Amino acid sequence: MLKCGIDIGGTNIKFGFFDGEKKVNSVVIKTPKVKEKVIPSIVCEIKKKYKPSDILGYTVAIPGVVLNDVVVFAPNTDIFGLNFKEELGLLLENDNIIVENDANLQAMAEAKATDLDDLILISIGTGLGGGIIIDGKLLNKNGFAGEIGHIKVHFGANSRMCGCGKLGCSEAYVSCKAIVKDYNDINHTNVNSKELFDLARAKDKLAIKCINDCARYLAITIATVVATTGIKEVHITGGLSNAGEAFLRNVRYHYPKYCVRNMEDVKIKQAYLQYEAGTYAAKYLIGDEKNAWNKRINEEV
Repeated sequence: MLKCGIDIGGTNIKFGFFDGEKKVNSVVIKTPKVKEKVIPSIVCEIKKKYKPSDILGYTVAIPGVVLNDVVVFAPNTDIFGLNFKEELGLLLENDNIIVENDANLQAMAEAKATDLDDLILISIGTGLGGGIIIDGKLLNKNGFAGEIGHIKVHFGANSRMCGCGKLGCSEAYVSCKAIVKDYNDINHTNVNSKELFDLARAKDKLAIKCINDCARYLAITIATVVATTGIKEVHITGGLSNAGEAFLRNVRYHYPKYCVRNMEDVKIKQAYLQYEAGTYAAKYLIGDEKNAWNKRINEEV
């Protein structure tokens, strides 16, 4: 039977269908702007491709906090309050559905794919998310563990407002949305993230500065998480990894300035699964009762 991974983003919803170890199909649709249309759109797309009875189970990656299968916090996407497990289960007649924060699912898939027991996975897209694997288990407490996008990296009256409503969060400085806004506000343009990276490669000084500032704040964020967990393996995924190895070199350059002593040798690299980690969670987690999700550290209370 097939497995289906669903990755909900602020812009797109990605689907990955797996038959055993092989990915047999992938689909991308636009994320509906109206909350009530999100789940029906997902069900419609699945039924276009396969009979629900042919699918063993689903993983659903959420860009926000999930508690008891309900989205309780999603600053960049209008899906607050949705119960994906219950509603998808009814419409698809399947209760084998794992609903979890997107970076948590990505971390579990990445750890499995790379055979790592300890991993910090950082996902940089519209927002900034993180998933933490310790001794082969997902760190999870009340749905909020790993929310690195809300670590404070800037203090003072001129700190930026985050989508969560607080000032100075790392997500307000480290995301595709943040660096594009930086550039466009100063230059009075309307470039997207891909165009910004192209401008940086063409030696545009402002584009280079915006990306460098982002790399510095990401280094501060990584140093904070490493000091808290002691984990020395950090994998980066998401849209900002479009900037490539040059961006990661910049992060590595800044990291030693902010890290705790004796933690300078942390490995900061591009994720093995890159953009597909959110959908690949289905391949690694569905049908595996010993997976990291079922072995969570500190179950929700």
